Amino acid sequence: MSRAFLKGVDISFLPQYEEEGIVTKDVDGTPMETFDLLEKYGVNAVRLRLWHTPENIKESGGYCSLAHTIAMAKRIKAHNMEFMLDFHYSDWWADPASQRKPAAWAELSFAELEQAVYEYTRDTLLSLKEQGQLPSVVQIGNEIRSGFLFPEGQLPDCAGMVKLINAGIRGAREVAGKDEMQVMIHLDQGGRFFFLKEWFDNAIAEGMEEFDVIGLSFYPFWHGTYQDLKETMERLIKLYGKPIMIVETAHPWRICNEGFVDKKQVEIAGFEASEEGQKVVLDLVMQLVASVEKEMGQGVFYWEPICKAQQEHQGWDTNMGILDENGKAMCSIESFRFEREQYSPEVLNSLLSKRKVKDNGEAVSQLSGKKNLLRNSDWGDGLLYWHMSENTENVMAQIYPEFVEPFPAPPVNAIRVEANKQFTYLLEQEVELNPGQYSLQVQIKGVDTTNVNVRLFAMDGEMEYYEVIHPTEHEWEPYTIEKIKCETGHLKVGISVDAPPMYLLMKDFVLVSE
Repeated sequence: MSRAFLKGVDISFLPQYEEEGIVTKDVDGTPMETFDLLEKYGVNAVRLRLWHTPENIKESGGYCSLAHTIAMAKRIKAHNMEFMLDFHYSDWWADPASQRKPAAWAELSFAELEQAVYEYTRDTLLSLKEQGQLPSVVQIGNEIRSGFLFPEGQLPDCAGMVKLINAGIRGAREVAGKDEMQVMIHLDQGGRFFFLKEWFDNAIAEGMEEFDVIGLSFYPFWHGTYQDLKETMERLIKLYGKPIMIVETAHPWRICNEGFVDKKQVEIAGFEASEEGQKVVLDLVMQLVASVEKEMGQGVFYWEPICKAQQEHQGWDTNMGILDENGKAMCSIESFRFEREQYSPEVLNSLLSKRKVKDNGEAVSQLSGKKNLLRNSDWGDGLLYWHMSENTENVMAQIYPEFVEPFPAPPVNAIRVEANKQFTYLLEQEVELNPGQYSLQVQIKGVDTTNVNVRLFAMDGEMEYYEVIHPTEHEWEPYTIEKIKCETGHLKVGISVDAPPMYLLMKDFVLVSE
């Protein structure tokens, strides 16, 4: 790499936004060309995703094609920025829950698929090299912790996954050596060492070919605490001797009804959803990565910061970018002025001290003192009165006792659910009740990531009440549904899960009359 520390952005959506008429402005409101704006504030690297044949997916608009990538790469190089290429090996999004093969590869045998990955990787990079636009770093897949090119490379089939990854690595190495272009393996769960160690140990044992850089996604509302991230980076570097980049991170600048991140997730992240809160998070992640010894923390990329915020849009561009509704850059753009030499333990500790830790005491006790209308709510009699179902034999669900003081007090039972591939799970109980109004609560601990959908629910006939759950692993979080109207005399309550590999614990199910 030509620079010691990368301050990067993933702006793969920029061609689409520009065609829709976006105008980017400096912090004082002066219109500026987007790359000029980014360069002014210190951005020195750009990451682009590449979809195989996006025209196959109507929603893609045909963007993120090779032609778009070459055009963007020329703009990147013209501004003297490093270029990172993110192969999705799909016609559309690839992430922990979805690694769908391109339509062109749908009917291939495994051997043919392996060859297709090799040739596609090689030929794409050769096209870029012929244009003088070879990336500095190339990702073999995007967030491939749950596997690669489903179903052939879906975990727990680690051997199949590694053969396909190796095909991509070989294709890249044929075009350029590591001194010219580095090969990255990119996983989510940046703050969860146990997930990452298991993945790398298994992949290396199956013969994964040599790569150069570990890329991690770290979204603080999904992937652990900031201290988790620091410890995870340090332990991974010690084990595998590879430098690390955070190639995706972000924080909301406001809360919106249709925004990408909700109030509960902001509480998990520990910083306000505000312009200042967004800047603090980015400053903090920069400091954390720069704190890694021997300059093995190589950079930070903000995912899709250039998007004009619009209330009527639902999703990322509503509250996650660094431009306000007028297209004006907010204060977080100043974070890209950071240089490695500005790392300071005192500054890092000062930023960490600003994180708000939520006190759960009041919420946990709000249903106490009332009769629990659920039967066998502590699972002391196993799953009696409860119904449990899942969609795959890879799901492990078991009663998980937690022993509390004073010993030998009886354990507090939880149910732990986990799987090593995409799964669904349902735990529910049907209760006969008098017509009236009720509240339901459960306590949750676990992990979260892209496309995790966990819900606490109550159903009265066709009427459904639910609360979206965002698991965190360091403390129990209470989730409550209030004002549940039961008119039929029968209420079905429980937890539903639809998620990539993760684990979840639940305890203290309580249903009370209001």
